[in-house]
Amino acid sequence: MHDLLPRGQRKIGRLLREWIPYNLHYRPRGVHASSRELAAHPGAGAAYFGVVPGYVSHLAVPDDFYALASAYDGLHDKPHRQERVPPAFVVELINGRVYADNFNSVAIIAGDGKLVGDVSFQYDGRRWDLTPPADNNIFRQRYFRAPQELPGTVCSLLSGGGAASGNYYHWLVDSLPRLHLVQEAGLLDAVDYFLVYDRSKQFVLDTMARLGVGPERLVDLTTNPHVQARCLLATSPVRGNLTHTPGWATDFLRRVLLPAPAVARTFSPYVYISRRDAPGRHILNEDALEALLHEYGFETHTLTPYSQAEKTALFAQARVIVSSVGAGLANIVVSPPGAQLIELFPQSFVVADYLEFTSRLGIGHQHLVCASPAPSQDRTNAQRDDLVVDLAALRPLLDRALARCSQAPARAVAAQD
Repeated sequence: MHDLLPRGQRKIGRLLREWIPYNLHYRPRGVHASSRELAAHPGAGAAYFGVVPGYVSHLAVPDDFYALASAYDGLHDKPHRQERVPPAFVVELINGRVYADNFNSVAIIAGDGKLVGDVSFQYDGRRWDLTPPADNNIFRQRYFRAPQELPGTVCSLLSGGGAASGNYYHWLVDSLPRLHLVQEAGLLDAVDYFLVYDRSKQFVLDTMARLGVGPERLVDLTTNPHVQARCLLATSPVRGNLTHTPGWATDFLRRVLLPAPAVARTFSPYVYISRRDAPGRHILNEDALEALLHEYGFETHTLTPYSQAEKTALFAQARVIVSSVGAGLANIVVSPPGAQLIELFPQSFVVADYLEFTSRLGIGHQHLVCASPAPSQDRTNAQRDDLVVDLAALRPLLDRALARCSQAPARAVAAQD
């Protein structure tokens, strides 16, 4: 609930800034479509560091899952079985600026005052899709605060979308792995400050601490959404322009988060994640579900009160995980290869995020699509729909997962070595 006021203030402020002209000279004057081409111009004040070449990514999507996956009147695609992933890179901008005052856009602006399109972010929330850089809403903005000037080198970890709203999954998947690109470019040790959305988030503080970065080096947007750096580092999006999570990102997250820190408790390897504390996707027959799972030795966990150390320790030793789809499942990035996930979906919200994620990690994935009392037709409402789990249909999935994980220890140890 504490996020609602800042969200409302941002939305109202955004509308006002499209009506009242002030400091219009800060608005970008055109678009650089390519960071590489920008850096190729002498005197541009830009340098390009290629890190990962482009490639074609493949995902095996079972036919039954594909048939059930949500499409929302064709505005949101079915899971992509193949994606062309552009090269991953870092661009260095002398006197670069960042403007990010809303969830749907991040404007990275070069020293010459033009938007750098391939490291900026622009999203159409009604269509649930990316839009061209020229449609970034900064070009409609009329009111600009003067930028906060930062000395030294500043690295932007902003990615827009769910990361801007404080979503844990998007922080892990879309923001934090940008540091791998900066590290591989040989620039990480030169960074003085890191730009984040909200440094009060404990998971931001904890994960950055694993990299040796303290809160004094985190600059967030709560004080000023407009920042200018003597030297600004920005990266290409972690997932390119589409949805597949690259293997280098999951490998980086495992290096950062593992080994799991010691915590003052032990956990069952059979884990049920409850969303009873979440705003939506509640399991309406959860008492009966928990009774069934307890027969198999599962423990119930609600993640909100857990520290980052406890979440990492829980998932690092988990062998079978049962949960409805949600951001907390991003923690499976530390689970051992050979672990098994059973993902529960409301019939109106069947998405491939964790089917795709587990495929990169060597984790088994099974799904169960469940009835919703009043299924929604649009994605915004569907992601809040509650569900009723068919316990009879769940039993064979549990039996299969337990059998598979009992065969996995040797493969899991070999993969971790």
